[in-house]
Amino acid sequence: MATTMHRLQISLPEWQAQYLAERAKNDGVSIAEFIRRLVEREREALASQGSMDTLWELAGVAEDLGPLVDETPVSESPELYLTRSSAGRHDRRS
Repeated sequence: MATTMHRLQISLPEWQAQYLAERAKNDGVSIAEFIRRLVEREREALASQGSMDTLWELAGVAEDLGPLVDETPVSESPELYLTRSSAGRHDRRS
């Protein structure tokens, strides 16, 4: 399956054009291919960031009804539970 390409002409400051040329040469690709790869990386980064945003939207949806340690729910300070849990395991071995 062939990819349809769209021809695009842009103007860049000299330093940006030089940077692109150097990076493309170092990667062994054309400037156009280097730019395509940059665009793809950006698209993938934003897509994965969107997943994280969705996860953060779920935070706080449910009420934490579990036991409290020092009046603090696990959702606010999980290290309190981990510390308490590991301390309890050491006590049982003695």
